[in-house]
Amino acid sequence: MSDNIFLIYQLNKSSESRNFRFEPIERLRALSLAVERDRYNHIYTGVLEPGMALDDIFGRFNISRPEDFAGHALSVSDVVALQQNGMVSAYYVDNFGFKDVPEFMDAPYRYYSTQRPVDIGTFPKTDNGPVRIFNFDKREYVENATFRAWGYLVYDAPLPQSQLDDYELRAASDNPDCVRLSPYQLEAQTQIVGKWENAKRIPDTKRLTWYHNDFGIFVRNAPVTWERITEQYGQILEDKARNAENRAAKKPIAEQLKENAEQAARDNAKRETPPAGGDNREDR
Repeated sequence: MSDNIFLIYQLNKSSESRNFRFEPIERLRALSLAVERDRYNHIYTGVLEPGMALDDIFGRFNISRPEDFAGHALSVSDVVALQQNGMVSAYYVDNFGFKDVPEFMDAPYRYYSTQRPVDIGTFPKTDNGPVRIFNFDKREYVENATFRAWGYLVYDAPLPQSQLDDYELRAASDNPDCVRLSPYQLEAQTQIVGKWENAKRIPDTKRLTWYHNDFGIFVRNAPVTWERITEQYGQILEDKARNAENRAAKKPIAEQLKENAEQAARDNAKRETPPAGGDNREDR
């Protein structure tokens, strides 16, 4: 899998974070407020394809959002981080373009408390932290809605797996020692590629996936690498975005604005509704 990755962050649902939502960076800095990861949830990780720029990411997550993306359309106050050639940089989505926010990557190791609110005796104390503790208002979905947590702790260095097990903590997928596409995302991409291959009637000899009748899902063909699945998935998104742009160019501005408002309303409703099925089996 490529080492070049982009990550999308959106503000969590705590009462404090609501005051920062959709605020331009100039206003935050005028109030001496930093853009800190403590207020954000990591929503999505994707492969940073050659030549992909911040504007390309913004367009993809507005015009043609991936099916495995559980956040809202990329908006002001969101953050996009880029990991390229071992270097990480973070950018705030502003009213016009992006602003560099290097403070966002300070104290990079985050660990979720999945079974209880963070309190005395529920976390390890080390020379490297915790440097910050954050409890949510209630147990909420995190990490692209793959599991729930009561809050999280931030450390300057990684914790050993033994301490994670002892305190029932779960490492954030964007921690520097484990950032990559999650198995959840790879499987979601496989389903999208499989449906696309069916729709395009791709011959069996050229397919990247096959349909597993017993489980009712698409499965990666044995010789096919995950890199090839992700590459095809990216091409599908590009084609979808291009078609959406062509359709939008033919519509009156008033109609486009109406559709954008309706989509924003759907996004807000989605954020207030937890995923179907109640507690996720990944809650541990």
